[in-house]
Amino acid sequence: MEEMKELNHGSHIASADMCTFLIINISSLQLIPVNIIAYRSEYGSISPTSIIGMGLVATLVSTAAGIIFSVVARRFGRKDGRV
Repeated sequence: MEEMKELNHGSHIASADMCTFLIINISSLQLIPVNIIAYRSEYGSISPTSIIGMGLVATLVSTAAGIIFSVVARRFGRKDGRV
């Protein structure tokens, strides 16, 4: 972000690229939710790792939604490249 701020000429307003970077980082979930698997195992789940598939689906959906939002915000956002 510091280097992106330098590319943004030190402005205190986030650029569209900065917003996209932040959206992608925030939307991603853990690929292997170790804590949930441990809890499920501790409480006697038959298949504690069965949540991995849904975790991957949730990660893909949230990241895709973030990227779509970023593209829409760029298209309909301000003309100076800031969101």
